[in-house]
Order: sequence, then C-alpha cells, then structure tokens
Amino acid sequence: MTSQFATVPDPPAATRVVPSGYDRASSTLALKPLLQEFGVDLQQVLVESGLPLDLFNHPDNLVPFRQGSRLLGLCADRAGCPHLGLLIGRHTPLESLGFVADLAKAAPDVRSALQLVARYLTLSDGGGLLTLSEDANVATYRYALYEPGVERAEVVYDIVLSTTWNVMRAICGSRWLPREIQFMRSRPADIHPYRSFLRAPLRFDCDRSAVVFDRAWLDVPLRSADPKRLASLEAQARAIEAQATGDLPAQVRRMLRRQLLSGHSSMHQVAAELGMHRRTLDRNLKPHAISYQALVDEVRYAVARQLLRDTAMPMITIALSLQFAEASAFTRAFRRWSGMPPTQWRRLGKGRGSTSEA
Repeated sequence: MTSQFATVPDPPAATRVVPSGYDRASSTLALKPLLQEFGVDLQQVLVESGLPLDLFNHPDNLVPFRQGSRLLGLCADRAGCPHLGLLIGRHTPLESLGFVADLAKAAPDVRSALQLVARYLTLSDGGGLLTLSEDANVATYRYALYEPGVERAEVVYDIVLSTTWNVMRAICGSRWLPREIQFMRSRPADIHPYRSFLRAPLRFDCDRSAVVFDRAWLDVPLRSADPKRLASLEAQARAIEAQATGDLPAQVRRMLRRQLLSGHSSMHQVAAELGMHRRTLDRNLKPHAISYQALVDEVRYAVARQLLRDTAMPMITIALSLQFAEASAFTRAFRRWSGMPPTQWRRLGKGRGSTSEA
C-alpha cells in the first residue's frame, strides 16, 4: 500500500516564518467562492470588518488571526451556514500549506509527512500548532490555537479538522477513514453535515481538536518520496527558522501550548527545546518584563477561556486538562486571573459569544 501522491516539480523556495498571530490566506481561499454560492459578498464583509479588500487575492497574503477568525464567524452568520468552516476545509487541499506541503510530499512515509507538517507549521500558520502522538494501535493528530483572544474559534477548528481529513485522504488514499473526530467546541445544533463529510464517530466538548485513526496508516510509504529533495527542503526550512526574529515570549507561549496539548509541561523541557538552561531562560525573559510563570498563567488563562466559552466541559475536566490537581485549584487561579470564578465567567462568556479577552 502506497500513497497516491505522484512526483511533482521542484517547489518554489519558502521565504519566511509566518509571524505569530497571522495565517497565510491560502488556508481560506475557498471562502470567496463558497460565499458566492450563499449569495454573500465577501468584499462587503471585508469592508465591515475593516480588513483589506485584496486580502484573499494571493495565497501568501497574511491574515491577522484574531480579525480573520472574527471575519469567518461573520461570514458563517451572513451565509446562515454554521458549518461554513467545514465546507472551507473540504475545499482546502494539502497544497494550501505551500512550502510545508512540498516538505510533506518528499517524506518517505505518512508518519514522516505528518511530523514535518507539525514541525514546520510556522512556515504557514502563525497562530496554531500540531502534534502527532501514537500508541500501540491508534495515532492522534491534534491542532490547538495558541494565539490568545481568538474569536469564533469553532469555525477555525472546523476548517482545520476538515482540511486534515482531506490531507489524510490525499496521502493515504481513498481507503483511509478516521476512527474518531474530536472537537474543541460544543455540539452544533445540526451535526448531519459533519457526519456526512467526516464519516466517523464525532466527539464534542473535548479539550483538543483531533483526528484519530489507525496507527498502521503511519507506515504507508509515499510514492512521491525523494530523499535528496527532502534534505534540500529541510535545509531551507531550518535556514529560514534560524533567520526568524520572533521574540522569546512568543516562542515560550507556543511551546507551553504544545505541552498542554500533549499533557506534559515543565520549564526544564521548554528551556531544553530552546537550547538553554532554565536559569538562562529566566534571565533572557527579564528584558521582556515577563516571567516564565506569568507566561504559564497567560497560556492557561487563554485556554481556560476557550474551554469555558466554546465547550460544555465540567470544571474538573478543564482543571485536569490545564494540569491542575483539582477543580478548586483551578477555580482559585481563574479568580486571580479574571476577578471572578470560572462558573460566573462561563455564564457571562456564553452571552458575549466570542473568545475575546475578558
């Protein structure tokens, strides 16, 4: 069994790491034609949102994550289509990832392809992150936002999960189907579109958005595998990352969000990923007027708000997903962050209908 990818010409070189808080327009280029089908003028919605009219004219245009997610939610409302994100993802191929897609296609197998996409996602997406985990029988590909204050996150997650479904079918072939799709959002009123397209058991109110599938698919070789081309592309990717001037707090936030996603978090691990000792990390954060613990609290608070707003998860489950020992510890921390207990914030948040800052 091999992937259906065919060999493709050499790709254009990647040019940059996408800045934190931005996304390439390529991930939502299907938005305009879809809105036309619903009789909605994207240009008018862009005017109302205060975004450039030419925002989606080129796949490499950068879309501010917060404003972009708000725009997606507004488009879904205007179209009267709560599952608009699902439709966008359905029409978004692997190639939307640009240079990262070329890396994946040159990989030897599905596992390597998915790991490469996760490793170099910053070349395409500056607001989210991917992780791949596996056990004896099951593999799980998870996506999480780490950009704080993202509104209408449910539309973003629908796009990502639907796109991931497309990507998996592209690299594994038409026989691939997931075991389960997990949503970091509450169950929508109408789940028929989700069942119809995703063709898998659906689980809502999760602390992560993920595609779960049989681990054996990770070993499927790719027909487009090209070791020399892959080595060249990876060298380009590493060189681009080395030239990136992203600030240290942004890097730490991203690592902390990934650790929460994987269920393991420690300052030692973050410092090791940055190639420094934990005391050196503390010293290097001081010029930014922020401490490591403040960043931990910031990330936990952002994730807590999203889980409280967008899911119906019980407090104890949210507390455990944020690595608190018990619900009371989470409640005390949340009261310190927001000035109110999480139950009260959830009631107020549901009324506001977004994941913006409290």
